[in-house]
Amino acid sequence: MNEEPETTVEENVSTLFEDDLSPSRKTVPVKQQLMILALLLLVIFGSGLVTTVLALLGDDSDTDQMANTSTATETVTAPEALQRGGANDDVTITATAAFVWDVNTQRILYAKNPDERLPLASLTKLMTALVAHEIVASNSTITIPESAIDQDGESGLSSGETFNAEDLSDLTLISSSNDGAFALANAAGAVLSSSAPTETFVQAMNIRADELGLSQTYYRNPTGLDLSETEAGAYGSARDTAFLVEYILKHAPTILEVTNKTDAQLASESGVVHQVRNTNQTVDDIVGILGSKTGYTTLAGGNLAIAFDASLNRPVIVVVLGSTYNGRFSDVVHLSEYARNVISQ
Repeated sequence: MNEEPETTVEENVSTLFEDDLSPSRKTVPVKQQLMILALLLLVIFGSGLVTTVLALLGDDSDTDQMANTSTATETVTAPEALQRGGANDDVTITATAAFVWDVNTQRILYAKNPDERLPLASLTKLMTALVAHEIVASNSTITIPESAIDQDGESGLSSGETFNAEDLSDLTLISSSNDGAFALANAAGAVLSSSAPTETFVQAMNIRADELGLSQTYYRNPTGLDLSETEAGAYGSARDTAFLVEYILKHAPTILEVTNKTDAQLASESGVVHQVRNTNQTVDDIVGILGSKTGYTTLAGGNLAIAFDASLNRPVIVVVLGSTYNGRFSDVVHLSEYARNVISQ
């Protein structure tokens, strides 16, 4: 008997995510709408009225900003933010790139090389957890394959061990487990393709990044581990990472809940308890922390993304890329304090 033709990865994943597309991605851009209107008026009324309509087109940058505020926002560097009421006159950080985002006002509080594409390291696991969450039910059982145990790093998982999907995701994020990330990707990818589950899952991650408008982001594996001395497992920008964290906060906040804790006890389905500690050393230093994720490889250096409540229901996201192992923590503390000062003025 002939098998039915298998749908492509893009078709499978796009179907899963199509309801999440923003309105601006589903409609014709404002500029094009006005041009179409002008052509119709030319046919019906002649050139006189067309001139008036074309005058409405204005500057390209204005209409682009109106059509897509998530990618065409005003960048406020530290000195400019100070002119608007910031309390700190000097923000010194080690990171190559940084981005501080006020979620409620959609305002950039601080930016340093925000769109530079840099290695993401384990910040990759934010997308791994999100896509797995969207594909696999939280109460599904996931078995740790031998291929997951082969990943670099030791998180105490054993081949054949089974976990509730949500617990495995929690363990993966709080302890930055490469074994856990690979197992999540393998299980969720198998829903899309039985022949190449992990590779298919990585394709799904990239499709999801594109759907969310993360233009500088590209994934090559689900862990963020370097592929070689010169090739990273994933690339992205500080701005992209902040927008990904914002999306998770708004649409899947339970993913990040475990990462605001110092440690956690997570049990396999057989009852084996795994005591895991948060890789974010600043988790107790940031008041009102909502979630966080660390990242570190030889190529990436030190990366860290956090979200915290700067006031009453005033979420702020801080991302630093390309810092040092310890410098990322002090960078985030300085930037979070700076953000609070700017907001309080």
